[in-house]
Amino acid sequence: MTGEHFATTACPYCLTDIAVGATTASCPSCKSVYHADCWQENGGCAVYGCVQGPAVEGRREIEIPVSYWGQENKPCPACGREILAAAVRCKHCGVTFTSARPEGVGEFQSRTSLAERLPQVRHSVIWIFIVCVVPFLAPFGAIWAAVWYQSHREEMSALPSFYQALFKIGLAAAIAITGALLAMTALYVVVRRS
Repeated sequence: MTGEHFATTACPYCLTDIAVGATTASCPSCKSVYHADCWQENGGCAVYGCVQGPAVEGRREIEIPVSYWGQENKPCPACGREILAAAVRCKHCGVTFTSARPEGVGEFQSRTSLAERLPQVRHSVIWIFIVCVVPFLAPFGAIWAAVWYQSHREEMSALPSFYQALFKIGLAAAIAITGALLAMTALYVVVRRS
């Protein structure tokens, strides 16, 4: 299925020419030739009606907005050069997109910046949870979680639900433990005075 390419053709997935000598993959059914990484990324053949095509999910929204209908090209938000309107990868700079929907430079930079911050946010959520459930650290964990959340709302909404639940459970545990510690302290003071 994979090999080296000796004739110039266009890859049916990214619609760019396949360079001579490039590593390729070919569809076992229709014999279409792809860049090897395009075949892998698509998970099968991109030729309409081919039995080797990947499973298709129903689209919840139209990916290309009305303003781009009838246009063949769009600017790449990373390098600014013209690419096909339906492209999901820039043939010039190699950046890939989550969909074929055109993005502005600001939107692209915001999305990539958010994606770069998420691993650190996941680590922070785990540490907040740990601090919040340790009894003698719980009051500090509750304060830390409340202050930290104020500046990380956008990242929290982009995290998988597991991390959101972990954060909420940790915060709830810290509040409950802090309340119990305050109640025990008050009870101790009352007992000592009597």
